[in-house]
Amino acid sequence: MRVSNVALLTLAALASHNLTANTSANPAAHPISPETPQASNFVDAVNNTESRRAESISEPETIAYEQFSPRIAVKSPTGLLVAAAQPDVSATAKTKANSPAASGDELTKSLQETWLAKLIETGVESNPQVREVFAFISPSSGSAESGYGFNSTITLLNILLILGTVFPPVTIAFFWMMRRLIIKHLVADANKRLQGIGVLESELINSSQLTQKLRAELEAQMGAAKQSLDFLTRETELSKSSVEQIETLKSQFILHLQVLLREVDEKKSQIVQEISQVPAVVAKEALKVAPLPPLNNSQNSQTASASNENLIADDYIKQAEGLYFQGNYDEALGCLEKAILANNNLDEAWYWRGNVLIRLQRQEEALACYDQALSIKPDNYEVWYNKAHLLGKLHRYEEAIACYERASLSESRKYGCWHSIAALLGQLQHYEEAIASYDRALAIKATDSEIWHNRGAMLAKVQQHAAAVDSYDRALELNPKRYETWYNRGNMLWRLLRYSDAIDSYDRAIGIRPDKYEVWYNRAAVFGKMQRYQDAIESYDKAIALKPQDFEVWHNRGAAFDKLSQHEAAITSYESAITLNSECYEAWFGKGESLAKLQRNEEAITAYEKAIAIKPDSYDVWHHLGTALSELKRYEEAMAAYDRAIAIKPENAEAWRDRGAIVSELKHDTDKIESGEQET
Repeated sequence: MRVSNVALLTLAALASHNLTANTSANPAAHPISPETPQASNFVDAVNNTESRRAESISEPETIAYEQFSPRIAVKSPTGLLVAAAQPDVSATAKTKANSPAASGDELTKSLQETWLAKLIETGVESNPQVREVFAFISPSSGSAESGYGFNSTITLLNILLILGTVFPPVTIAFFWMMRRLIIKHLVADANKRLQGIGVLESELINSSQLTQKLRAELEAQMGAAKQSLDFLTRETELSKSSVEQIETLKSQFILHLQVLLREVDEKKSQIVQEISQVPAVVAKEALKVAPLPPLNNSQNSQTASASNENLIADDYIKQAEGLYFQGNYDEALGCLEKAILANNNLDEAWYWRGNVLIRLQRQEEALACYDQALSIKPDNYEVWYNKAHLLGKLHRYEEAIACYERASLSESRKYGCWHSIAALLGQLQHYEEAIASYDRALAIKATDSEIWHNRGAMLAKVQQHAAAVDSYDRALELNPKRYETWYNRGNMLWRLLRYSDAIDSYDRAIGIRPDKYEVWYNRAAVFGKMQRYQDAIESYDKAIALKPQDFEVWHNRGAAFDKLSQHEAAITSYESAITLNSECYEAWFGKGESLAKLQRNEEAITAYEKAIAIKPDSYDVWHHLGTALSELKRYEEAMAAYDRAIAIKPENAEAWRDRGAIVSELKHDTDKIESGEQET
């Protein structure tokens, strides 16, 4: 009962409110005369002249988007931006444009699509009583032509208000459902955004990990490059001493070989002369004792002829051997050709002819003779060995190795083939295979110090310094008087940072050959590593006494004096190096450093400029030049030098720091000048 009373009172209040609102909102419109100025619909159009308030002024219009109601902006007399005047329209059109119905069309369409509007429409069509109630509560449009019309927008709003009043639980449930839908939508949107943030966070973590990985790889590559550079530097230093060592070994080997050949030639010639006299004596005695063969026996005559030919060919070969060892190669070649004419199936004649042709520098003909000898006797070890040796001299290393291997098949207990194969593999830079060949040779003869020595040199090539030292020790056990082994052992101990042991090994080498420049040189370098600079200078002096024309030893000696702060002596040593080689960048740079330490900056700058002319991309010399110029307060030139240094090594902070100090100094001087000008 209470609900019905409340509903009726509410309907009555709404009906009376609608009637009053429509009556007051639609007064009779006054006719518009051409003489009466029209009021602008825009707030910006202000008239400064006081006038009587208009009887009816519509609300300010909401300017729509440009695509629906385009307007052209113009300047008002007051300077404000207003819209241009629109064409005149009739009063009826203005009334329709300003009516609430026109502004509420969109809301009405939206409400008419709801389930409540559909329910009301069905009830009005099916029930006359409901139609009368709706006719009563519907507000009139205020138009003289239409009377009390049905305003659907206001009606739906009234109905919603009535239902909300009559059925509060339904309203609460409706708004609760709307609240849940809105919250659900907001939560879904928030989750979506959080997921996006999570994805961005994971991408950021991945990018950070990738950056760290790339940084680690870059640092590893830089470390490897630095190690490679250090290795190449060390190898360059070793190669110089190795070349000199090889030349020394070569000269010694040739000398020993010449002595040995002379001794062999003398003994061989004596033996040949003794043997050459035997056939004549034997033949004479045989002629005296043996009867003459019958003339009609043809077979016996042929046999005798062949034996005579062999005897004649052998005589020529023996005579050629004697001439060969005496060094009469042309005569020996003539005898061998006579032997081949007598019997061309003697492999020994072709073998010796090849040996003689090698002495006459006719290598290709010698190879052909060896091939002819091998076609007669394929298992001749000496022919295979000499052919391989000749191919090695012709730098045909692959063929030489094959010939040595073939020779080893003929004489498996001869280690010389494997020794020579290892040497050729070393020439081909197949160091691991060379070491294996030396091991094969040692398996046959482990008491040859030469093999152990050469094996140690090959182990050094593959950076197996400790194994090389062991191999040199085995060689020294067999032959402790060999200078080269002690020298090479010292070099390996140097690489192992065993400086004291290296000095001992160098001292043993000097005890055998004190006239070897390279031993004193390396000994001084090791003393430098041990920071025993005075001992290093003494060793450098010994090296200079043996080889005064080497500019490097003068430069290194100057560096040792510089370490002892004996800068004048260092400069003198650097100048000696420059005299021998004016293009020695290190000597010019070292001289500049020593002069700078003596505060002789002008001379230091000259030395630095000489070094730059030789090596313009050196970071160190540009940096030191900038420091010397800064000491002389030639700041602009110093900054230019630092800029060049930074361009070469931008990652080096030292040049940046020194340049910054100059910039601060220049700024300080500028401030002092400006303050002095202001005081005056």
